[in-house]
Amino acid sequence: MSNNQNYAPGHCVHFIQARKALEESTKWRRATVIEIGQGVITLQLQGGEVIFKCNDTTRLRDLFDTGRVPLNSEGQSHAILAPHNVLIIPCADEGKIFPQQAPINPPVNYLEDGAALWSPTTDGAWHLFSIARQDKP
Repeated sequence: MSNNQNYAPGHCVHFIQARKALEESTKWRRATVIEIGQGVITLQLQGGEVIFKCNDTTRLRDLFDTGRVPLNSEGQSHAILAPHNVLIIPCADEGKIFPQQAPINPPVNYLEDGAALWSPTTDGAWHLFSIARQDKP
């Protein structure tokens, strides 16, 4: 396991950030991923479109390409803006449907080189991405 990970917002999710983001579900905000660029994503929030830095856009794009991210009531892919600079993307397991009342398991985060990537739930997982709001040019 490497200790060289960068846990600044927009880079990697630290397991403590992941745990806190998953625990604080009352502070979650609905979001829609509008565009996934190279190192940035555009989210539709209640106040409009916002651009965020995200160094893990390849994994995010791959996740959306599976077609297993559930749709919200408007038919758009569901995303959650959580506290601690964490974007949560629910994704069903292959051949399954993401459950309506998916349990949240904050202490269980699957790591890669020390970075929290996802937390399991019934028939799917909460996938975790670190984001940082970009200032307008």
